[in-house]
Amino acid sequence: MRITLALLCALVGVSFGAPVALIVDAPAPLPPAVASAFHQEVDLVFRETGYNFSWVNRAEMKPEDSFPDLVVLRLKSECRLDARSSSGPSGKPLALAWAHRSGDEVLPFIEVDCGRVRNMLRVLAHGEPVGVQQEMMGRALGRVVAHELYHVLTGNSNHSHAGIAQASLSASHLAGPALEFTQREVNLLSRRSFAAGRTQQPSAAFAADEFASDSGR
Repeated sequence: MRITLALLCALVGVSFGAPVALIVDAPAPLPPAVASAFHQEVDLVFRETGYNFSWVNRAEMKPEDSFPDLVVLRLKSECRLDARSSSGPSGKPLALAWAHRSGDEVLPFIEVDCGRVRNMLRVLAHGEPVGVQQEMMGRALGRVVAHELYHVLTGNSNHSHAGIAQASLSASHLAGPALEFTQREVNLLSRRSFAAGRTQQPSAAFAADEFASDSGR
């Protein structure tokens, strides 16, 4: 996955305008129940921050499409609980998602390993109806992505001691009752706006320098 550094967003003073476009790059379409819960959870977590989002499937984009601000979400593996897992449980914690960096700058590019999310949820989801499982998967994806969006939108790689911005999220965090930002993170998000300074054309966003490095889990 490649993206031009010229399209990276700078953090500026509060100036909330058009929604931040979340461009979803997935190996297969998300089941409707998963996608619905995913989108709703991200909106719910960010409801007090001033941010709002629009959702775009990369496969449906046209070369002329452009957005004031965008973040690319690359979903690895199948994002559904009834999918066959590509890896078994690990004895050590593994990152469920990560935001890439260039030096000290957090880039608007997030990767999510759906296989690892599935593995965390399997025990909690066992025996539940398919609809409940899909909703659980979507809710978990929303919380994992919200965590990484916090890093991207604030440019901050630090973590909190509680809430959705804490360093490590357990299965119960992902599937349990509402998980939110602490007031500290809400204040930080509310004071800043993610803005590119010019319209971004996503057709160019997948065509230049490759980057790596994680901002955190």
